[in-house]
Amino acid sequence: MDVKIGMNMLLWGIQITPKHVPVFGRLAAAGYDGVEIPVVGQSNAEIKTMAAACDDLGLARTAVAFVGAEVNPISSSPTIRAAAVDSLKKAIDDTVLIGADMLVGGIYQAHKYFTGSAPTEQEWNWSADHLRTCGEYAQQAGVGLGLEFLNRFEVFLMNTSADCRRMVEQVGLDNVGVHYDTHHANIEDPDPREALRLIQGTINHVHLSESHRGTLGSGQVDWDANFAALHEINYSGWLVIEAFGNCDPDLATAANIWRNAFSSEEEVYTRGIDFIRARL
Repeated sequence: MDVKIGMNMLLWGIQITPKHVPVFGRLAAAGYDGVEIPVVGQSNAEIKTMAAACDDLGLARTAVAFVGAEVNPISSSPTIRAAAVDSLKKAIDDTVLIGADMLVGGIYQAHKYFTGSAPTEQEWNWSADHLRTCGEYAQQAGVGLGLEFLNRFEVFLMNTSADCRRMVEQVGLDNVGVHYDTHHANIEDPDPREALRLIQGTINHVHLSESHRGTLGSGQVDWDANFAALHEINYSGWLVIEAFGNCDPDLATAANIWRNAFSSEEEVYTRGIDFIRARL
């Protein structure tokens, strides 16, 4: 596999700013190819400072975005749906500014938004229209969008690789693909080989995340099956470690992290990169 290994900065919280440049340095020293930075409204100056620091360290970047209720693409309110387009376009602009060419996440509906029912055809189509509009904007900017299907406790529009592939095919843009996350797939897709074979040709990003969001290899994800399937489909692209801790109360609440499944952030990123290399 022709892959790059990245580290998602959410381990250090949602608001990543120039104060985290020393963390970038430690990740570069550990051998990472890049970092994944949440674009959550940082100033242009902050983003440019982080981009320059990463350039100096030889770190490439990917970006991740979030969707709140006030910018929900599947809201019944046309005003909120219009705000969703503006919000994702701003995240795409910040992705370019930080020097990344990939923006990923659950960008198709508001996080933890539920109606108490299964998604309707109207909600599905609202999301597809949103993604097509923003996908075309991203395409012009040279940015790919990775749609991360999340588990049933976080979203209800897309929970499986099959759901996500159907959405990608309906959107119909080369730069919009499936973002596969081992944590969510471990809950929703019973067979990693079947799930990854299904999205061959549409997958454009991978998160390696443990069942309990801690150090890779210390939980219940079937890593042998996942890596075998990634080899089988000849995946090329990013393999990004995503782990969450409770250092940021807002993130802990959003991700339901009530206790850390690791002894230190250093454990997560040092053992994690060794874990990946051993399987490559």
